Amino acid sequence: MPSEESTQTPQNQQESDHNVEIITPLKVRSHSSQPDSSRPFRLTVTPILLLLIVLAAMAAGGFIFIRHLSKHPANLTEDARQAAQSEVDVHRKQVPDVTKTIKLQSDTVTKSAPVALEQQQTMEPQQTVDPAIQALEKQKAEKALAEFLKLKKRIDQKGVAEWGGKEYEEMTTLSREADERFMDYTFLAAAEKYTQAGRKAADLADTTQAVFQRLLEKGRKALEEGDSDIAQKKFRTALMIEPSSELAQRNLERAEKLDAVNRLVESGKTHEENDRFAFAHTDYQEALKLDPESKDAQKALNRVKERIIGQQFQKLMSDGLTAYHDGRYQSARTQLIKAKSFRPDSREVRNALLQVNEAIRLAKIEKMRQKALTAEQTENWETALSSYLAVLKIDPNISFAVQGKERALEQIRVAKRIRFFLQKPDAMESNPQLQNAVLVIEEAESLQPRGPRLSERLDKLKALVDVARTPVKVIIESDNLTEVAVYKVGKLGRFTTHELSLRPGSYTLVGSRDGYKDVRQKIIVKPRQKALRVTAICKNKV
Repeated sequence: MPSEESTQTPQNQQESDHNVEIITPLKVRSHSSQPDSSRPFRLTVTPILLLLIVLAAMAAGGFIFIRHLSKHPANLTEDARQAAQSEVDVHRKQVPDVTKTIKLQSDTVTKSAPVALEQQQTMEPQQTVDPAIQALEKQKAEKALAEFLKLKKRIDQKGVAEWGGKEYEEMTTLSREADERFMDYTFLAAAEKYTQAGRKAADLADTTQAVFQRLLEKGRKALEEGDSDIAQKKFRTALMIEPSSELAQRNLERAEKLDAVNRLVESGKTHEENDRFAFAHTDYQEALKLDPESKDAQKALNRVKERIIGQQFQKLMSDGLTAYHDGRYQSARTQLIKAKSFRPDSREVRNALLQVNEAIRLAKIEKMRQKALTAEQTENWETALSSYLAVLKIDPNISFAVQGKERALEQIRVAKRIRFFLQKPDAMESNPQLQNAVLVIEEAESLQPRGPRLSERLDKLKALVDVARTPVKVIIESDNLTEVAVYKVGKLGRFTTHELSLRPGSYTLVGSRDGYKDVRQKIIVKPRQKALRVTAICKNKV
């Protein structure tokens, strides 16, 4: 066995081996048997020294071979080595160096040289392991360890300890068992355990999205049940899996405010139970300001709104019906329309509005009827007609309005005709117009009612008609040589004197004689005029 100095490496050798990973077992198992104390000492010091030299040479050769393999690993990638570096360093710190162990054993044997020769001769040779095989097995274990640590880091960042459950515990147990086997230098068993732990880690990594959704669902359920602590825990864990999730962050904020929201809702319920609906409404609104998505607060607010609406609805209905019975129909209608705005589908308010609208309709009709009657009494037939038409617009089948309309139209028509003859009495100079005036008088006398204004105008028309009918004496003088004719009367022939009775008006007299120029003269007969003399003689020769 090499001495302690032989195990020391030069400074340049230490620098070249700085990055070499050497994992040594926790303890070196010794398979040598203890010498039988009953057998005498048979061996001399020289065979013992030869044995120790052989053992030291073997240990040194194995150490050099292992170091060579560590510098040139067969399949271990640089990423795996870096991922496993921290774990390997831990093992290196915890496990004593194999050379130191061998040296200690060598020192022990050297110090025990005075032991009886018979005891040294009966010692069995120490069982050894092929260093090259052991190095390959160690590399395999380190590779499995690196892959496991890479997966473990990935799921650790997602808070697997919070949600991994049984699978996480099994993974942890497997990794712990792998560590123990690694420390015991049973690298193949360690590699298998690390591989199994890696599979567990991969399975956990594959379930992160499903776990994320379950955490959100459980968090939402906790929110609905009012459990702030559980809800916060679930959403925080979900955020470890998906840190950028806006949904999880928003629900976490809701969970953090949940206790305050619950206090406001409970306060509102207390006010509601004591019929303090305005206070309850305020509490529920404040709760919704903290958490607009709170179903409890929203339901409570809707409930108290309905109760407030119920109170206001009943008050408006009561005020409306009271106004209706007092005959204040417009006020009643206003109150009932407000009540309808709270409950549009209420049959109660619909029926009340029908009654009020009918009362308003009848009141309006009655008002128009009274206005029309007043207009008739003052012989203001245009106003009366307007009132009757307004009633018929409300209901075209109301008989008094139909009759009143016809009566007003007749009065207006007769009044217009009377006004025409009164304004233009000369129109009655013609027989047709005079006959029309007589017909108007007959129609006016048959009208009912016939007020004083109509009677006065009718009397004036009658007087004008009488004057128009009363003839005036007209005496025409001629030379018995001139042919005389009067338009509207006819040819009168030759005469010396001719007397006519003409109604008031204008007439044209024409005289004609062969060889003489015609004479033409306009005669105007005025009412109640005295006898009128005119001359018709042709004097100028052609």
